[in-house]
Amino acid sequence: MAEEPDEHIMEAIGRCRVVIRNGIVVEVGDPIIASCPLAKKMACPVQTPDRESVKANIENRIRTWGMCTPRREVTDARPFVGFGASEILSFGLSAGCSTPLSLLLTVPGRLLPPIPSLSRGSGGGCRALLKPSPIPEVIRRIEEHGGTVIRPGPGLP
Repeated sequence: MAEEPDEHIMEAIGRCRVVIRNGIVVEVGDPIIASCPLAKKMACPVQTPDRESVKANIENRIRTWGMCTPRREVTDARPFVGFGASEILSFGLSAGCSTPLSLLLTVPGRLLPPIPSLSRGSGGGCRALLKPSPIPEVIRRIEEHGGTVIRPGPGLP
């Protein structure tokens, strides 16, 4: 049986379609949005979205904390942004609101994070992840930290 490709598709800064295969940015589409105030404040700022600056920003995320790779950091207490599914879930869990919030998924069909740092670490920085690919090493670390992977994907337990 053929191994599933390690391919992740997302929308990033400027609503550019970005494709990452085996930890390498292989495609960046043209931006649809001309300006993004949030992108100007990122660790790797993007003043005006274009293919080159978006690619550099995504490559920085891959280098810095292993986004879309087996090196992905799964726990992190730092807020990536002041909003977003992982940040809202992390805040709610920190405040003791675990029951309704434990049903939220930061990556579609993949993860029920029971602790704030796992929610933030596993979901932070991944905006508009349209097609995630399961990475066995990341799934194993999520489970070691108490997370539950509910649909790991083809070829994984």
